[in-house]
Amino acid sequence: MSSPSREQLLGTAKLFIEAFNEFTPESVVRYRSPTCTHRLVPATLNSPPQSNTEYAGLIAALTTIMPTFHLRIVDGGEPVVDEVTRKVVLHLKSRSETAVGLYENEYVWMLTLSKDGKLVDDILEFADSLYTSDQLPKLKKAVEDAVKK
Repeated sequence: MSSPSREQLLGTAKLFIEAFNEFTPESVVRYRSPTCTHRLVPATLNSPPQSNTEYAGLIAALTTIMPTFHLRIVDGGEPVVDEVTRKVVLHLKSRSETAVGLYENEYVWMLTLSKDGKLVDDILEFADSLYTSDQLPKLKKAVEDAVKK
């Protein structure tokens, strides 16, 4: 089997982001391989790697306080594609109205795709650690409050 082309890798990355923006537990894992792992870094965020099931559970909890979530490539940003290692690097921004106010964050996501280039095997997410460490406790509390209702 030949390596997937740049176009195939970019196409899958775009489908992955489009599905993510549907923001349902099912859609966020639609283009992930069964063994995909999602890792949030830096380590100071104290976030363990998550399987598809764990990540879908996180999204299910978040949708109680964050009904929509939109990721987009930063204006003027160009994805970096390495065909040999099947990696696509995206500079992204997010926006969401939440129960605790507007959520806007910035990330670099490094996606490693499957050998055929059709699924995501690994996600390494670099988040704005200052913003994330400030917002996560607020979001967690809002989710806990929503569950109590």
